[in-house]
Formats: sequence, structure tokens, C-alpha cells
Amino acid sequence: MKEVLRLNPISPLIDTVFGDKYKLVAESEAPVGIMVRSFKMHDYEPAKSVLCVGRAGAGVNNIPCDKYADEGIVVFNAPGANANAVKELVILSLLLCGRKIIPGIAWTQSLKGKGDEVGPAVEKGKKDFVGGEIFGKRIGIYGLGAIGKLVANACAALGMEVVAYNRTVREELKKELDPRIKLAGSFEEMLEGCDYVSLHVALKDNTRECINASTIAKLNDGASIVNAARGELVNVADVKAALASGKLNRYVVDFPSDDVLGVDGIIPIPHLGASTPEAEDNCAVMAGKELVDFVENGNIVNSVNYPDVSMEKSGAQRVVVLMNVAEPKCDEVKAAIAKAGAKVVNSSCKSGKATSAALIDIDKKADESLVSALEAIDGVARARLI
Repeated sequence: MKEVLRLNPISPLIDTVFGDKYKLVAESEAPVGIMVRSFKMHDYEPAKSVLCVGRAGAGVNNIPCDKYADEGIVVFNAPGANANAVKELVILSLLLCGRKIIPGIAWTQSLKGKGDEVGPAVEKGKKDFVGGEIFGKRIGIYGLGAIGKLVANACAALGMEVVAYNRTVREELKKELDPRIKLAGSFEEMLEGCDYVSLHVALKDNTRECINASTIAKLNDGASIVNAARGELVNVADVKAALASGKLNRYVVDFPSDDVLGVDGIIPIPHLGASTPEAEDNCAVMAGKELVDFVENGNIVNSVNYPDVSMEKSGAQRVVVLMNVAEPKCDEVKAAIAKAGAKVVNSSCKSGKATSAALIDIDKKADESLVSALEAIDGVARARLI
């Protein structure tokens, strides 16, 4: 039985994927893979036996993906597995922005012990917690990935005017969107006249602090921002200034940091977006299936540091070659296979932005000398036989 090391608690549903071939363990000297959620791996040295890392979630900021690519370790994530959970938190956040639910509840709790005075006090004091509805309000959705498109459709169903921006919009994506959703030509165009903004993009150089003084200025006065993506997408100092001036009404962030705590108008949620049993089950199962498929078949699906490549098995043996160069050196790989006395039955080579991968089925069993020959090729990070 192969061992898979877990660096965080993982849903027991993963056992439905692992069966009796794999065992999830808290300690292992030679695991074939690692399952992780939030554990920070940047200073972690995986065992030489590790073929892949499965992230039971979408974000991979806690994993040194580029470093692992250089070492021939494939990193998988589980895009979309927690999408519904995050969508529901975003809808809740919009309602918390529109109406003063949180301070109203806190004030009501303070009435404890007043007996018959509670009812009259509530009727008299509720005027201090009046808020607006989200129906009919304009919301900008930045990013139409697995989560963003669900949020956009839900907001349209709730009667909001939805305008969204995604860097690229495939025809398949358009078919998945409510026809009432308008697509903007740019992020800035999307922001114009919005009452709400919801962020659903990855943290990159071109998205870092995309919410700042200049972009906030494009919103309607009294607008609110929901950030269930990454804290660094927002310039907190600019948001604080906008809250103080009344330009912004609320800022909800699911990634609290010290500078957002204790600030009027900021609602810090303790990273609960994907914290539901359903989401954790879905993420574990998806990441587990990706890990097993790679270990047993070499297939790469939903990797963040290698291109996806899959192929039905044929021939006597499969050769898996991971390369830390964008252009796959498939000719050199096939030449090494031929030199080893084997013939190629079928192959698939895929290139990515900085890495490439090849699956090659051969007509007879080879030995580890072929692996050594393949790993001697410049640019090959790792090779193995299945």
C-alpha cells in the first residue's frame, strides 16, 4: 500500500478514492504524494519519493509551485470544488453590506436582562440599524472563474444589475451565464457606477491592489466591496480613507490582517469561504483523484505548475517525462527511447508557460537505465516508468 502524507486534516471521504491502494498518513519516510490545505510549504522539504502535491482547495499561495516544478513535482489543485461554498458566503456578505445586521445583533444582545423592556426597546432602537436592499443595485463581478460565474448568476437571480469583467471570455462561458449579465470590456469600465463589487481573480502582478483610490473613485458614493479572493487585491489604506469619507459604505474581507481589524465599516470574516463540510469533501475527493491518476497513469489534470496532459494507456509500459522548459524536448526523449531498444506506440507532448510534459507508451518493458538516460537530457526534471 502506497502512503500519502497529509500536512493538514483532510476529509475522510478521500478514502473512497484511495481504497486499499493508498493510505493517508500523518508521518511517512517515503510517501508517493502529499495532500495539503493551508500548511505553508515554502520552507518544507518533501521527501525524494514525492511525485506530486494535491492541494485540497483552489489557492496555491502556500506552495512553492515553481520550485517544485524544477524538482519534477507536480502540484494539483481543486478548482471549482469549493465554488458553491464561497458563492454563498459572498451573497451573505452582500446582505451584510446592505443592512446593518451585525451591529444590530450586537446591540440587541446588550438588552439581555431588561425583561419586558426588550420589546419596546427594540421597536425604538431599530431605526439606528436601517439598511438598504440589494435588489436593483448594480454589482461588478471581477473574474468569471468557477466562483465568479456562480456569484454573477446568483446576483442576477436576486434581481441585481450585474456587469462582469473577465480577461478572456470563451463562448462556452457565455452559455453558462445568465443572459441578463452584461460583459464589460475592461476592469475600469466594469466599475463605473457600481453599488457593489465582488472580487474573484487570482493574485498576480496585474491584479495586486486593483482596488485603490483611483478605482474606488469610479464607484457610486456609498458603494461596498466584497473580497473573498485574496487580501492583497485591495489597498487597505485607500479603502479606509474611502470609508472615512463616506465614498464606501462597507468592505467585507475573508482574509483578515491586522490593518483591517477594529475599523468601522470593515467586516473581517475569518477565512470561511471554503470552510464547509461539503466543500472540504469535494476538494479532498477531486485532489485525491488527480493524485491517483498521476501516480498510476502519469495523467496530469488541474496542475498549476505543469501543462495538463492525458492519454489512454497502450503498449507494454508508459514513460512519464517532466521538463522544466517550455518547449518539450520530445525528439530527444524519443531518441533515447529508441536507443534503449524500445518503440513508441503512442505519445502526447504538451507545453506550458515555463514547463512541459510528455506521456509516451512503448512496446516493451524498459529498466531504470532509460530513466537515467532521460534525466540526463538538458531540461528534463524527472522521468519515471509506469
